[in-house]
Amino acid sequence: MAVQRLMPDCDSDLTRGHVESVLAFIISDLTAFVPLETRDQQHLRAAHGYIDLGMYIDANEELEKITPDVRHVPEILEARLLIYQGTAKWEAMEAIATALVDWNPDEPGFFIQLGYATRRAKSLSEARQVLVRAEQLHPADGLIQFNLACYEAQLGNRPAAKEHLQRAIEADTRFKVMALDDPDLKPLWPELRLTS
Repeated sequence: MAVQRLMPDCDSDLTRGHVESVLAFIISDLTAFVPLETRDQQHLRAAHGYIDLGMYIDANEELEKITPDVRHVPEILEARLLIYQGTAKWEAMEAIATALVDWNPDEPGFFIQLGYATRRAKSLSEARQVLVRAEQLHPADGLIQFNLACYEAQLGNRPAAKEHLQRAIEADTRFKVMALDDPDLKPLWPELRLTS
């Protein structure tokens, strides 16, 4: 099944069926890695330029100029993640992040993106489950620990939130400053300010 356009027109919303068909296509072809030709690399660079400027529709148009047979490669899917995030197309972002996690679970960033999308497409509780799985594979990853702290704090589980935040800070002390600025961790702010 060839999918010509992975992003629907601006005026229409993604349907669950569209997301599922995109995911099925991606998973079936993700293992068939093909290097990008120079022309396709130029379109990808242009797409990233538009993404950096917040011009997501233009970025998507650049990705659509890429040879259809290679639109499933991870570097293009990563650009799609950013486009879907920027356009708040959470189900589509979740579908692509799921495919990337399945393709390469050794990359913790894919789990972070999947958690982010799942939180918005489904629920905070389901996003937490994504990162619990990620933590099993990447227990020392500070960003996974930090995001788990955020999710636990929002779910009302302060002891677990504090534990995950402590692990994040042990991985990188900059997470302590970030915690004081992250509204998800507001329940912990009084304690964090006392220890600053």
